[in-house]
Amino acid sequence: MHFRISHTAPFPLVLLLLTFLLPACSGSPPASLGPVAGGLAPCPETPNCVHTGFRESADIPEFTLAPRWTDGATHDLFQRVSQAVTSLPRTEVVDRTDRYLRAEATSRIFRFVDDLEVYLPDEGDRIVVRSSSRLGRSDLGVNLRRVEELHEILRQDGVVTNPPTP
Repeated sequence: MHFRISHTAPFPLVLLLLTFLLPACSGSPPASLGPVAGGLAPCPETPNCVHTGFRESADIPEFTLAPRWTDGATHDLFQRVSQAVTSLPRTEVVDRTDRYLRAEATSRIFRFVDDLEVYLPDEGDRIVVRSSSRLGRSDLGVNLRRVEELHEILRQDGVVTNPPTP
């Protein structure tokens, strides 16, 4: 008796499993999202979150507004911020007001979802930005790179003035 082993048989099974398991990587948005007490919720203890309002690291850029944006024209400002956020790869704005924006950024392969928030406090000359992974502990620096890329887009657009932190 001679048995034949098919090397392609597991592929449909793997594809079927991935179809059902990968959407689970997105998780649900945390209840802590949104403006709180004039800012954004602090990052959790895990290293997969970046927050410009809580200077956890010298690597996090500050989003100091250019003088032309400190006069209170929040609608135009947040229109530009929204355009900058949607120019980030695989990022979609899901909630927006005149002073707050939340977007979801989805990873290319495993479809992990990160939450990106931008908030303009009533007073001050800075935008507060928070980017956090929904699942896991490590993000391999993805959230920091996202915040740095957003900073660079806004700097080139004249929305923020300060150079990136070295």
